[in-house]
Amino acid sequence: MSELTLANPWVLAMLPLAPLGLALWWAGTRRALGRTQRVSRDTGSAPPYLAAILLSLAAVAAVGAAAQPRWGTRVSRIPRSGADLVVVIDVSRSMDARDVAPSRLEAAKTTIDSVLDRLGGDRFGLVVFGGDARVRFPLTTDFAAARQVVNSLQTGTILVEGGTSAALGLEQAVSLLDESRDSGKVILLLTDGDDLGGDPAAAAERVRASGADLFVAGVGTADGATIPVVDLATGVETEKLDGAGAPIISTLQEPFLRALAIGSNGRYLGSDLSVVPGAVDGRLRALERSRIDERPTILPVERYRVFAAAALGLLVLAALAERFGRFPRRFVAGTALAMLAIVLGGCASESYQANEDGRTAMERGDFKLAVEKFAEAQVNKPDDPQIALNLASAYSAAELHTEAISAARRALASNNNRVRARAYSNIGHQQFALERYPEALDAFRRALLDDPADDDARHDYEVVLRLLSAPPSEESSGPPGLDTQQPTPAPDDSTTPGPGAPGDSPATPGGGSTPTPDATGTPGPGASPDSPSRITELNDEIGQINAQIERLLQVAGDTPTPQQALEILRLLAERTNRASERDALDGGGDPRDY
Repeated sequence: MSELTLANPWVLAMLPLAPLGLALWWAGTRRALGRTQRVSRDTGSAPPYLAAILLSLAAVAAVGAAAQPRWGTRVSRIPRSGADLVVVIDVSRSMDARDVAPSRLEAAKTTIDSVLDRLGGDRFGLVVFGGDARVRFPLTTDFAAARQVVNSLQTGTILVEGGTSAALGLEQAVSLLDESRDSGKVILLLTDGDDLGGDPAAAAERVRASGADLFVAGVGTADGATIPVVDLATGVETEKLDGAGAPIISTLQEPFLRALAIGSNGRYLGSDLSVVPGAVDGRLRALERSRIDERPTILPVERYRVFAAAALGLLVLAALAERFGRFPRRFVAGTALAMLAIVLGGCASESYQANEDGRTAMERGDFKLAVEKFAEAQVNKPDDPQIALNLASAYSAAELHTEAISAARRALASNNNRVRARAYSNIGHQQFALERYPEALDAFRRALLDDPADDDARHDYEVVLRLLSAPPSEESSGPPGLDTQQPTPAPDDSTTPGPGAPGDSPATPGGGSTPTPDATGTPGPGASPDSPSRITELNDEIGQINAQIERLLQVAGDTPTPQQALEILRLLAERTNRASERDALDGGGDPRDY
């Protein structure tokens, strides 16, 4: 039985009055009988002892009803309303720069944590981007899980390519938002803006078309800082160098971030991250709330009706006992048992039946009902690890992986190693479904520590370990693995390994061995695609684009028009394309993999 609570506990102070009244009546009756026997042999009919006892019990039941006892729970679905916030954060290696203490990424993570502190019934989603973009988790109200994911972010995250592409991050953010809603949608972009990548103009127009409010916050300073690189083997920290061997200085590109915000019909918040939580919270509060979903809420079951019914029944029996005298003992015993059954029936735990209903719903494939039933059983028995695992399985079947993790963690308090191993395995599967591969690996490892004989957990551990240990094709700290995977562009003796820039490879990932010409022009007869003449041509085009951007920024100033902002973003995308082609041709002479 779940915990008993009382709405009016002070009423119980009247409970002693019932036995006290019965005792006084009993004493007075005995005294009266004694006096009667002294003066007469005819004592008359016997006092209504049974009626008195029944009346006392009725008084006790009435006091119990007035106290409004509650035990057991029921699940009620309450509609929730709120806004949607998607945070898009830059995890490229330039975010390791320390012009903002302790680093750009850590400062951005602290800002997100402050934003979460101010969220109420709103939903929160997270997108990370580097050279590409990934959804770390969809919109959720599980802020505890969200904080864990945010705190675990690191630069160069696996499955994120080298470079920076805020445009792809914004497109992923828009895809998370509900297109059917015209309001209640906010996107927060945290980046240094060193290289927006992709097609920021198209991304800005898509954000504007989605109806979402975009806030852009710059992370870094105009003076910039070098990018630290730590050798995992020796632990020695150095600075990231370009193809010429000079340290790369990453700076905050406020003009481009301002253009991105204006082009999206959004707002640039500047580089002071302390204002971000207040600005986002103020906007969320001003937005029109829309219905998000129906949230299952656990409510206590009122039991006063049971006591009120018992009191009424006892009063009726007392009246009958007083009117017709003594009842047969069997009748009295049967009535007492019936009353006891009524009270105990209300006290019976509902956890077993709820758990069985949940299992039946799972067998039928009704996962939503299974979640409700297992949640009801868990509230009745919060410390039952089996119910926690059942609830986690139901959440998983309903593809609510974050909720499944929270449910499975309840079973970790068990003293049974096998139960804990099952819980860790369940958590590992949910983390894998959420693409949190390091967290999944750790969960399967813990499952094996608790139950070394669990072959399924060992298989899952090996699968995730193999995935994480696979050499990435996008980034590499040295050329050997890449040289064996990508052929050299041509039998040119300049591609043979020899003295050169450390870490350079004959063909950088994504460059390929036979690049095809694009709209910039076709190499002339006798000239290979990676010839010095083509590289010179691309450098000239990049210089012209830079000059156009500089002129446009001078004309636009700090408040460009939406048309000027979009034109700046288009020029940035064009420059990125030219730079990517040039870097592929010259073997990474000017790497932008940060």
